[in-house]
Amino acid sequence: MKDRIYDYLKNKKILLLGFGLEGKSTYHFIRSCDKDIMIGISDIHEITDSNVLNDTNVVLYSGNHYLSVCQDYDIIIKGPGVVIKECLNSKVKERITCQTDLFLRFCTNMTIGITGTKGKSTTSSLLYHMLKNLNKDVVFVGNIGIPCFDILDELNEDTICILELGCHQLEYMRNSPNISAILNIYEEHLDHYVSMNEYVNAKKNIYLHQKSNDYIILGDSLYLGDYSSCPGHVLSYGKNENRDCFFFDKDNLYIQISNKNILIPISNILTNLKGIHNLYNILVCLTIIEILGLNLEQAISCITSFKGLSHRLEYVGTYDDISFYDDSIATSIPSVIYAVDALKNVNTIIIGGMDRGLDYTPLVEYLNSSDVKNIVLLPATSSRIFKIFQEKKSSKEIFLASDMKDAVNIAKMWTEKSKICLLSPAAASYGFYKNFEERGNDFQKCIRG
Repeated sequence: MKDRIYDYLKNKKILLLGFGLEGKSTYHFIRSCDKDIMIGISDIHEITDSNVLNDTNVVLYSGNHYLSVCQDYDIIIKGPGVVIKECLNSKVKERITCQTDLFLRFCTNMTIGITGTKGKSTTSSLLYHMLKNLNKDVVFVGNIGIPCFDILDELNEDTICILELGCHQLEYMRNSPNISAILNIYEEHLDHYVSMNEYVNAKKNIYLHQKSNDYIILGDSLYLGDYSSCPGHVLSYGKNENRDCFFFDKDNLYIQISNKNILIPISNILTNLKGIHNLYNILVCLTIIEILGLNLEQAISCITSFKGLSHRLEYVGTYDDISFYDDSIATSIPSVIYAVDALKNVNTIIIGGMDRGLDYTPLVEYLNSSDVKNIVLLPATSSRIFKIFQEKKSSKEIFLASDMKDAVNIAKMWTEKSKICLLSPAAASYGFYKNFEERGNDFQKCIRG
């Protein structure tokens, strides 16, 4: 596979657009194949990597006009952090690809791609956990922070490849995995896209380029619309029997596929994952296990040993008889609602962060009707959300915190004993933290003093 990717690249004028984790991975991949091929590298930030600076066969571009050089190259390998919007014309955009697209174009292994505004990390990690426990040769790459090119030497003929795919990896993809899943689509990343429609179209690339014998698993979403453009088998799911292929009710999970009708009592699924949304995630994983023709009972039995991921409804600990939960990953409004519903005993919630212009009215209305008593607001969204609470004549206790330490101190003072304080921000972390992990770590540090 490595040779096939290089053969495709070697006679082209190559630009690496963005020099983050994937950009560096692509650079090292090309150099492992050819030390002399010329490479352009363009990033808004100054490039300080010593390997690149000492490479005489590299042309560097940086600064605010770093996108202007794209028109001079045959193939543009874009990193997921680069925002294009309307900066490039359609002719130049046709030359854009990414690591994931190249990986899928030349990979002959079974590939499974999972995307969704929320839940993709948990679902793909759980599926990886299941397959490892079923003694399968499996690798896990993509949005989790492992670039596809970094595992090329690990692939054997029978290796199964799980790809966690964010919208930025999907946006310029012209190849799709053999089995794909779109868990959900909510308003998110609108600072990276001209419109919500563009965000949805990026997600759809996970199935638009499939073959007729491939599978797409589609969750409930108002944004997906007509499924007729799916080339492969369409499996839709939800919380009632009107779904095509698999669903659940209060007692059982049901999978109807390949002329099979499978019933799995929910009581048989012993899991550390909280909330109805995680039943959806488990159901997706089990459906993929069934598509692969593997043992469902064994897959179910290993769910109990899956501990979940950090900053996703993570139990931090109980301090002074207050239980603290870190859900820093929750950057959308539906995610916060899922979290509160899952925990059921939330007395204080900490929300807020980078202001991307989301309409917080539905969240305010939900919290006003909930049992949550104390609302602690973080900047920069705090004043805007506070105004909505005022307009709705809320009876909740509303606090404006200056930073995370202040928010945690307020929570410790006002949260009732034997109840929960939940960080579930409904906002991105950027501008205050490097990422949601750093924000969650700061929350946990402030709790522990």
